Amino acid sequence: MTALARWRAGTLVAMAAGVLVPLALAHWARGRYERALAAHDATAAAAYLAIVTPPARGGAGYDLPQLLIRARALEELPGFAGLFEIYHATAPLVRATAPPLPAATLQRLRREVAVRWTGDAALAPLLDRAGWDVVGAVAARPAPGAWLVSPWSLAALLLLVVAGTQSLRAIGTPQHAWRQSFRPYGIAAALFGVAVFADVRGAAGGATDRWLYDTRLLMQEAAARIPEVRSTPAALATLARGAEIVPGDSGPGAAWRMDAGGVPRTAVTVRLAPGRWVELRARPGETGTAGWLPVLLGLAALGPLVALLAAWSTATAPRPRRETVAAWGFLAPSALHLAAFCLLPLLLVLYVSVHRWSPMEPTRPFVALANYGHVLRDPLVWASLGRTLLYSLYVPVTTASALVCAVAIGPRRGSAAPPVLRALLLLPYASSVVAVALVWQWMYHPDLGLINRLLTRAGFGTVNWLGDSRTALVAVMLVSVWMQLGYQLTVFLAGLRAIPQAYLDAARVDGASAWQRFWRVTFPLLSPVTLFVLVTGIIGAFQVFALVMVLTGGGPLGATDVIAYRIYRTAWERQQFGDASALALLLFAVLFGATWAQLKLLDRRVEHA
Repeated sequence: MTALARWRAGTLVAMAAGVLVPLALAHWARGRYERALAAHDATAAAAYLAIVTPPARGGAGYDLPQLLIRARALEELPGFAGLFEIYHATAPLVRATAPPLPAATLQRLRREVAVRWTGDAALAPLLDRAGWDVVGAVAARPAPGAWLVSPWSLAALLLLVVAGTQSLRAIGTPQHAWRQSFRPYGIAAALFGVAVFADVRGAAGGATDRWLYDTRLLMQEAAARIPEVRSTPAALATLARGAEIVPGDSGPGAAWRMDAGGVPRTAVTVRLAPGRWVELRARPGETGTAGWLPVLLGLAALGPLVALLAAWSTATAPRPRRETVAAWGFLAPSALHLAAFCLLPLLLVLYVSVHRWSPMEPTRPFVALANYGHVLRDPLVWASLGRTLLYSLYVPVTTASALVCAVAIGPRRGSAAPPVLRALLLLPYASSVVAVALVWQWMYHPDLGLINRLLTRAGFGTVNWLGDSRTALVAVMLVSVWMQLGYQLTVFLAGLRAIPQAYLDAARVDGASAWQRFWRVTFPLLSPVTLFVLVTGIIGAFQVFALVMVLTGGGPLGATDVIAYRIYRTAWERQQFGDASALALLLFAVLFGATWAQLKLLDRRVEHA
């Protein structure tokens, strides 16, 4: 078999997998939703029988003839979708020829009192009238599975097969030929993935609708048999476990979607008596299907990706192909790390920012841009942003100090003192931020701190550096200058080392003074380094958190409540993760705008070497 034939065979396998695996997953998902429907129906049927079946004489159990009648009537209830078998103890009541319930299974139901699966049936415990003992079980079986291929999925599948066949034929042709055939194939694969996702979403919503329809039938049947429950719908709550019953009015017979306080709900109307209506509401099943979309799109894209790789491999010379594969092999770990720890968190923050998200609330409704409105109207946010801008003023001070020290030390000195000095200055930047903050917290102590002791010996009064709102932010800025000075000094020394000595020698020969050599030669050539230091310093200043957390905790009186600390408090103290995510994205927008402005304003004067 030739190399071209092997590539085409592998591509054909990938194309088949890109079709069959999404369809198999959709089939599995439909079976999962049918199983959930069977479990709901079994629970509702057990609760219905407990309500409508008369008790036995002198006990908490049921009148067995009446239970048999109710069980047979449940099986023949018009419009009821459940497939049932009802057991009294271990004896089947609906179908006399059905196998009995194993005694061990009944004992396990009595111990757990919860729905459990046995084979292909969901078993719900049938409690006695007092609700204490399990006297039987209700077995519900899901509807027989069928392949979930809607007309839209079938049409997308036909397009995918046609486009895939053209792409398969294009493997081994010149580059301009196969590039034209892969674009329709990629579009067809995306349409197929979306169509299969729509089928999964429809199956989830349909299962929710049928559950509510079955529960409505049981509630109406119970209200017809037991008139007392018509005026007390709460007595029917056991029929609708997982749903809620609220007062309502007449409405359509079909289920509809609604928004209840920002929470999506599926609702149906239930008529208990003439003029007596309630609404049965539940969480739509399709709200939990969003994760299926990237999975199905990724699987559907398997065929186009392998076909593209095969076409590129057959049209590229061996050496460039090996070099490209090696390059992507080296880039793959970094790309995966970037996607896992940058791209995915960013997508999560985008999602949370448009929802009312709190770990204290069971529901997380979609609120659109309401969180952004809360953040923009909050005066504490604007105050913290102003303090962050004021705090960031330490960056030009540190930059200027680092530049002066770098020029003073010089990269071409022959002594061993500059390397030792550079190492000492870089040590604060390389140390733990928490450790540095704790040391400075001791130095700033109003009674025992080293700084106040020196001030006292010099004849000055003590200063409550971290406890006074007028000095707290300045104290944090001084620590930041001390930490960042060594790093910026190292960067400037590297920039000075990159300047050719011939430029400085030529300026010296021309009679330029030391200041003129610095201002006319050194500083313009250091412009890229200066721009880098300023941009990264401003970004770091807007993200300061650990230093403020340890030194002041945002105090005193909010004097050091910077924007990053405000995000932390909004999320973890106020439990408002939606507002915190919106604030984080707004901070990203501010940083992006500030960085872009710096690049535009300063990059015009930069001479890139």
